[in-house]
Amino acid sequence: MKAVILAAGQSSRFKPLSDNQHKGLTEVLGKPIIEHTIEELQNLGIDDVIVVQGPERKFEDQIEVEADFVIQDEPKGMGNALRQAEDLLDEKFLVLNPYHATSSHIIEDLIQKSVEEGSKLGFVSRETDRPEDYGILHVENDKAVGVTEKPDPDDAPSNHRIVGMYLLSPKFFDHLDEVEEWEYQFEDALDLQASENPGSIVFIDEETVSIKYPWNLFEFVEEMMENRSENISEDAEIADSANIDGKVIIEDGARIYENTTIRGPVYVGENVTVGNNTVVRDHTALERGVTVGANTEVKNSVFLPDSSLHSEYFGDSIVGSDTHIGAGTITANRKFREEGERPEIESDLLAKDYSQESGRSFLGAVIGDNVDIGVNVSLMPGVQIGSDAKIGPGTVVHENVENEETVYVDQEQVRKK
Repeated sequence: MKAVILAAGQSSRFKPLSDNQHKGLTEVLGKPIIEHTIEELQNLGIDDVIVVQGPERKFEDQIEVEADFVIQDEPKGMGNALRQAEDLLDEKFLVLNPYHATSSHIIEDLIQKSVEEGSKLGFVSRETDRPEDYGILHVENDKAVGVTEKPDPDDAPSNHRIVGMYLLSPKFFDHLDEVEEWEYQFEDALDLQASENPGSIVFIDEETVSIKYPWNLFEFVEEMMENRSENISEDAEIADSANIDGKVIIEDGARIYENTTIRGPVYVGENVTVGNNTVVRDHTALERGVTVGANTEVKNSVFLPDSSLHSEYFGDSIVGSDTHIGAGTITANRKFREEGERPEIESDLLAKDYSQESGRSFLGAVIGDNVDIGVNVSLMPGVQIGSDAKIGPGTVVHENVENEETVYVDQEQVRKK
């Protein structure tokens, strides 16, 4: 069996972390997200993987596992993306997104059920109370007989939403020919095929990670850490006075200095430096080449390759590649109480004109690539800072900072005798 991974979109809701690459190339636990997913498929014996990428062709340049690559020249939706792989598909095949890196058991159930029921169409589904956010299945006798994309709640045919894994056959392309080419052509073709030949459904109770927004990386890191074993490389340098506790992965070349505490689950990548008197805890991922200097606390955060900070507190935040943060910078990761409760945090999305509920009452900053932040900066909950931005010292950042924007406090200095 073959698998097609759709990875040609613009990932605009994932900005600023997708300013320079597709979200599937985000490095997590030492590898791009898509590479974890391809390895998961290979563990199932699915070695023929086709990646649909954009015209920049970054996937074939950056991933190190075996795959075939095709190009979608323009972002015209999932139907058009899948069409680019049609010539390589002559039997049943899987279609999925790049971030299903721990879903082998679900994929296995999907394949098995389609074989048992003789289906040429298969879905994975989970119940939802927000049908307006998903593709929703029409279900009869535990089979899918139709699909409606993002229906109004009052018109939803069921509460069974589609999880982004599909089993299709070459017959699907005939249905794709019969529907209009537009953003939801893929879903219309699914609806048409299911109405003529009902599809198998694997119903699941577990939540699966869907990486749409930057804060979804927290869930992905947590899920990946659950499936990894503790491992401390013999080629890491760890001071005798350092305290390593819980499930911790420390890769080759890492250096952990005196009186540091690392309380897992935590990932410390290749050639990472963690300075003395520092605390790193609670599902933090420090990717290769990151420097966390002395007297710092990092909690539940993701630092992408070659970024650095020291003498500060970073909580529930995500920092892009090659970003450098001056001493004394603090992330605020909670809002004031409302009627005794901490409210969930909204974030204004860069490159979008709306705010998005994060579903989290803990959320710090999301910072892009190649950002310079001066000393003693304060970052308020949920702010996003675009790539190549600069934040001057002593600045309190209440609102998003756009790409390449410079923000600083114009302070007048007064001297008196």
